[in-house]
Amino acid sequence: MRFTCLFLLATAGYSTARAQQVGRGGTAPTNLEYVSQQLEKGKGNAALAGVQGTPLLASYWTQGRVLTANGPVAHVWLKYNLANEQLLWRRPAGDSLELNTAQITEFTLGDSLRGSRATFRRYLAARIEALALRTTFFEVRYDAGHSALLRQRAKTVVHATSSGPSLTEGRPPSWQESTQYFVKRADNVVLPVRLNEKSLLEALGPAQAPALTAYAKHEHLALKQEGDVARLLAYYDTL
Repeated sequence: MRFTCLFLLATAGYSTARAQQVGRGGTAPTNLEYVSQQLEKGKGNAALAGVQGTPLLASYWTQGRVLTANGPVAHVWLKYNLANEQLLWRRPAGDSLELNTAQITEFTLGDSLRGSRATFRRYLAARIEALALRTTFFEVRYDAGHSALLRQRAKTVVHATSSGPSLTEGRPPSWQESTQYFVKRADNVVLPVRLNEKSLLEALGPAQAPALTAYAKHEHLALKQEGDVARLLAYYDTL
């Protein structure tokens, strides 16, 4: 079932919002197992039926915001699939709809249980060597308008070891998460990095390396931590 125009009507106290989206496949939001199956690649694949866990960022609905070319849509309930970048919206009628992320530039998920908020953004104007990353969503960890620290979390199915005695032998396959970091430089180039001094300085360029090294040493920055990397980038933005 396809929808070429979604009208999102907020409840009391909120304004009416309009978003131009394309929807695919309504599902029942109260049935987590069914929702997960609908979101997985190769839906209906029996091989995924026994996989433990979920490919979703959070297994419950979280209130967020969607930004499209036609403007923002606030106060929407969302789920996001880290396995294949599919975004599910719970409609006011109670069912749910898969949104076409090609028409979305940014979305934010708020997680009241963890007291956190995650923003995912597409950097379409950036220069990125890997073709597959040029239209992908990056999770924004720091972005003050010049440089940025970006993260990509993905979930894949991992099977237990079957060769020889093992604590994991015989366990069912499960969804496991991996993380890759990226830096967007002031010249709008996005590069993959590891959270360590050597990788970050190489990505940011030799011209700034002496000043950044001195700053990191003076401020006792631990560049394995996102917060300290963000502080380094904030200083880099002033150079």
